[in-house]
Amino acid sequence: MDINSILHIIAENTLRTGLPLPAPRDIAYHWAKPLNLPRSGSMFLYTGVMYQLMPYIKSFVAILERFEDSRLAKALRLAASPKLTGLARAAIKPERDEIELAESILTSIARLLARAGINYAYLYEDDMYTGVILYDMGLEEAFQEHAARVYERLRRRGAKKLITVDPHTTYMLRHVYPKYVDGFDIEVVNYLELLDEALAGRAQPAPRLWSGERVVVHDPCLYARALKLVKQPRRLLEHAGLTVLEPRRSGRMTYCCGGPIEALSPRLAGRIASTRLRELREKAPVIVTMCPICFVSFSRVAKNETIVDISIILSKTLRQDEEA
Repeated sequence: MDINSILHIIAENTLRTGLPLPAPRDIAYHWAKPLNLPRSGSMFLYTGVMYQLMPYIKSFVAILERFEDSRLAKALRLAASPKLTGLARAAIKPERDEIELAESILTSIARLLARAGINYAYLYEDDMYTGVILYDMGLEEAFQEHAARVYERLRRRGAKKLITVDPHTTYMLRHVYPKYVDGFDIEVVNYLELLDEALAGRAQPAPRLWSGERVVVHDPCLYARALKLVKQPRRLLEHAGLTVLEPRRSGRMTYCCGGPIEALSPRLAGRIASTRLRELREKAPVIVTMCPICFVSFSRVAKNETIVDISIILSKTLRQDEEA
């Protein structure tokens, strides 16, 4: 499948449904329904739907990998086919356990924020995808149109401050939206920053769950380079009783997970992910990620490694602390 075909799917679907891939409209907020989070306030949790899209991205990339460089894809010239988006909708079939995992990550984040004493509301149906892939792929007109819609939703809800949960959404709202959206003045803070601030000065609990277990941290490129969010997750993990090990390339010198090009060249993305995974498992078999794209990239090529989102580790520690 050629690049134009892929961009057509992403741009058309984003402008039509608000999501870059065909998926149920309620995937953004389905995870929050059992939590009964408040709907009104001035500070809102904003997921950007990145974690919710993980299973759909993984399924889509698997399809692209099967078609990459195939004679069939070249012959069909799918970019010109009016059935293109319908074809993608029928083919993308995420696994149920992966949907549940994505939702458990968001539930863990919500619990961590509540335990830290942070009062916030949730956007539910107004929790929208930022359009980051449109921006990354150079589809500026489509991105600007979509971003304006996102901001209008946030403005109508009275959002003054947003709590973000992944590097891509944080970067887009903090650095890109102010350049493309007139009047965008919403404060943006990442949940790891909030949790780190909340734990400052607190005594470290006796580590029962992890007992000094060794983990290796993978820094997402945007956290490490653009957002300078490096020390906070390490402090949180150490507070949870883990021994944090560093790979050969970490912090601002971190190495790509391969995710940024997985929609254009899934095989190359897989080779990059495998290279990084080898570096990580040199230190420990438990690999901590903080980004849904990194998680998907590594999970596609992982064999004996354990890939775990930082929120799951922190939430498990919190749960044991509550039960003690």
